[in-house]
Order: sequence, then C-alpha cells, then structure tokens
Amino acid sequence: MTAVCYGVVVTALPSAATTQSTPIPVVGVKPGIDRNTGQPPARLNVNDLYARGGPHWHLYILALSSLQAVNETEELSYFKITGIHGLPYSAWNGVEQVPGAPTRSGYCPHGELLFSTWHRPFVALFEQALVSHAVEIASRYPSSLRAIYQAAAETLRQPYWDWAFDKNLPTAVLADNVTVIAPGGQMNVPNPLYSYRFQRESIEAGFPGGLSKYSTTIRCLGNGGQANNASASNARMGKAGRSLLNLVYDVFTRSTSFDTMAYLGSGGPSFENPHNFVHNNAGCGGTMGDIRWSAFDPLFMLHHTNLDRLIAMWQAIHYNSSMFTTTGVSNGQFATPPGAVTTPDSPLKPFFDENGNFHTSNSVRNITTFGYTYPEINDWSKTPDQLATYVRAQVNRLYGPESTGGQPITSPTSIDGKKHYGAPPPAPPAPGRYYTASLQVNRSDIPLPLTVNLAVSRITVGSLSLLSMPCEGMASASIALQDVVVLGDGSGGLNVTIQSMTAEKARSYLQQSLSVDIRMNDGTTVPVSKVQSLQIQVEVMDFFAPAVDHNGSASAFPSFGNVTTRWPVRLQQNANY
Repeated sequence: MTAVCYGVVVTALPSAATTQSTPIPVVGVKPGIDRNTGQPPARLNVNDLYARGGPHWHLYILALSSLQAVNETEELSYFKITGIHGLPYSAWNGVEQVPGAPTRSGYCPHGELLFSTWHRPFVALFEQALVSHAVEIASRYPSSLRAIYQAAAETLRQPYWDWAFDKNLPTAVLADNVTVIAPGGQMNVPNPLYSYRFQRESIEAGFPGGLSKYSTTIRCLGNGGQANNASASNARMGKAGRSLLNLVYDVFTRSTSFDTMAYLGSGGPSFENPHNFVHNNAGCGGTMGDIRWSAFDPLFMLHHTNLDRLIAMWQAIHYNSSMFTTTGVSNGQFATPPGAVTTPDSPLKPFFDENGNFHTSNSVRNITTFGYTYPEINDWSKTPDQLATYVRAQVNRLYGPESTGGQPITSPTSIDGKKHYGAPPPAPPAPGRYYTASLQVNRSDIPLPLTVNLAVSRITVGSLSLLSMPCEGMASASIALQDVVVLGDGSGGLNVTIQSMTAEKARSYLQQSLSVDIRMNDGTTVPVSKVQSLQIQVEVMDFFAPAVDHNGSASAFPSFGNVTTRWPVRLQQNANY
C-alpha cells in the first residue's frame, strides 16, 4: 500500500515575529509559589477543577476566553501560540524557517527524542499567557472579592485531562456555554473549552485540508457531519477498554530508560503511543486528529498537560536517569533541517529562556523551572528516594492492576459461547511468565493517520497509533497481554489468566485469538491484507510480582527478566471491533 502523507506546500503567512527585536522568554509562572516551603501550585485534573468551581474555575474560563479573543496577529494570542505546533507554518518569536526545512511542518518534533521535552516549554508558554490574563481579570473584581480572586489568579495553573484513568471527554468541554462569576457579576459566556473560533478570513485561503471550511475547531464528526459530537468521541475512546490504562502502567513498570519512555522510535512501551491514540480517537476526524491543526482545539492543552504530568511522574521515579543521554537524527521541522543531530542540549525552537538562549531538554528537565507541580508530585518536602516511593504508590493507585480506571469492573460478556473478562485479576499475579505483543509497521506502507488495534478474543488489549507525521520509517510498540487475557470455561465461569496456562496452551490460545483492526481517523477500515509490512510477535519474559513494603503500602512495581521466548503471530482481521 502506498503511503498517504500531507504533501501540500504552504506559503507561510506574515508574522509579527519577523520584525521582533527582543525574544519573548518562556519562564512559566512564578507567582503563587510558597515562599516558606517552595511549594508551587499544582496543575489540577480538569474534572476536579470543574466540580470544585469557585474562583479558580471562574478565572480559568474567563482567562481562556480573554486569551482566545486576542487579535490573531499578536505573538501572544491564542492563535499564534497554538500555531507554533503546526499550521500556519510561520515564524514565531523571531525564529525563522531554516534552509532545507520541510515546507509542511511546524516546530514540533513528532516521533523523535525531543518530542516529550519540546512540549514542556510549549505548554508552559501557554500557561504563562493564560495566567497573565487571569491576573489582569482578577484586578477588576469589586473590592469585596478582589483579594480572593487575585490569590486564585496567582495559584492558577493549566489543568490536565487524565485520559488513562477516565477515557470520556471531560464534562467541562462538552457544553457550548458556561456560567461564571465575572468582575461584573454572574454571567453566561461561550465555553472556551468547547471550541476555538478563528478570527481571520485567511484560514480559508492559506490553510490546506478539509478542515479549512470550518470557522471553528471541531471535535469528532458524527453522523451526517455533525461537529463536536461528544458521544462519537467517547465511543471511539471507549473502544480502548482498559488498554489506555494498561499502556500507561506498562510504561511506568517496564520502561527504565528515558528514550524508551519518551517516544515510539524506541520499540518499547512509550507515552507517545497512548498520546497518539488520544489525538486520533478523541478527535476522530476533527481538529485533534489532524496534527497540522490539533493545537487549536482547546482539548489539546488538557491532553498535553497530562502527557507532561505522566513524564514528570516517570522522571520522579527514575530520578537518576531523568533525561536521555543518547543522540538522535531529526526528521526536520520548520526551524530544524532534516538530518540534524539531536542531543539533550539541542535547541527546543522557538522557545527562549530568560537569558535569550534557546531552551534545551536539559534546561527543562525539572518542572520547577516553570513554577508548577502535579497532585502526585511533592518534591519540595521529600528526598528523591521518598518522592520516588510516593509516586510509585500513586501510579499503582491510579493505573495499577487493581485500578478500575474511573469505570466499574467490567462484567463478563459472552463470545462464541465462552465468557471473556476485561477486568484484571483481584491480586497481582504470581511470579512466572509475562506476555507481550510487539507490533511493527512501516509508515510508508499505510495511510496516515491511523490506529492499529490489537485484540485477544475480539477484546481490545492495546493499540499502535500513528499520527500524520513523520511519514516514513518503522514504527513499533510493545503491548502487555497479561491481565486483559482472562476467559471462562463456558460453564462455571472460572477465570484463567494467560500466565497460569502451560506455555504450550498459552501459545496455542494466543495464536488462535489474536487479531487486529486497522482504523483510519474517519472510521474507515484498512484491510490487514493491504498492510504488508505489519508484523506481530509474542514475547515471553520472566515476571516477578511486586512486594508490599513494611508499611503495607503498595509502592513497589513488578520486575521483569529477559525475553526467553518469541514467536510470530499470523494476522487475522478483528471482525468484532
């Protein structure tokens, strides 16, 4: 199959950055940090922020609305900041396109070592602009409320959507209008989390693709082309079952190097894989699913703040290896030529620090650089070892084998006269064998973007999701087959986990029951027979269950040995997706 990649040559729109003499520094938000303890304000789960309401929620909505209303020619407008990621492929902050750079790329290095670290100053810049609007708005409240709202503005940070724990779109993004307490009193305003309305006519003429016909961002096209179809988005996300939760937990427990954790090119469990799944499936044919446009959707920052959170938690656990030490080769972006060698000291363009130098992966290694933390990270009061123990316990609580991921434990469903269970066993499995599926495909062999969904007995256990960029090269992912492979005997309903079978029986069962569904973002199925480069092999390794520490806290992770056995799997089409 011939690859389908975006190859439209776009003339860059004029940018105020080309005449700017002093770069805008990305410093994050410093107000609100406790002077006595050093505790920075936390970025909160958007579901919690919405449910709590009050000054922080009101200011968040008002500040985001204010940011979106800034003229799109301004460098610190919503349009210009989010446009750094992809379209309109124009200079920001005085950082021009370099000779030899692709004509169809923004600054973001997808599918590369710098993928995870580049987004940290990107989100910090957005947060920096957002809070500046909140501070200004807070100063206009009546004297009886001003001090409360000013304190809230200083401790406001960009919230996150924990899509691994709860796959459904956040309630806060669903309504097209929302009621808040503004400086002039209670008022009903258009919800800035629902969509972003483009201000300029040039969106029609200067931007490629079918999305240019819409005056606002859209989130999943439903039946009849209905935009912002939340039920369609949730249905696509819900197809993942527990697999998003399992993919995230597998990164925490099996990825011990930054390289493996950070991006798909490593071949192991990475956060970039579930990140891609959310783009493709929460967007499902809309703005989020098209990487050229995705950052304009207000859902994008909620999504990427969560990605930053997961990476920060991994760094807290692996504090002795919290940054990669290897080198990579760039695919090429707006300000980076193809073939450029990337290291931890490579510039994260177009983001400058306060000294006028480009930020690097090393300079943004710590989240304290930008003045925020997350609910699971209290690094101001614990030693590195204490913090690692604490964060591991939080990971187990949120994403571990006994977590329900915000959903009730699934009931058994009948397939082919047998009972199949999607829930994990009630206790960690005993020491023994650990099964994973290694997926590999050549990007140039498939129409991008798409998702390869892996199923066992037609129940999705994980996915390999690919965005529209990069267009070439091998992509691979590792998917655990442990607690999701549970079946009944059809009579008594007795649970049998895959690792409790004999090795021969487990191999026979997986050979017969593994299948794939290859799905493009618009819902179109790609036949397995058309993707010649797709290969799947099962790998078996030694597994050692985690111990409970002396305080009775589940703060340990399982450990793994070397791969002892591997075998290829004959590909089958999943007819029940």
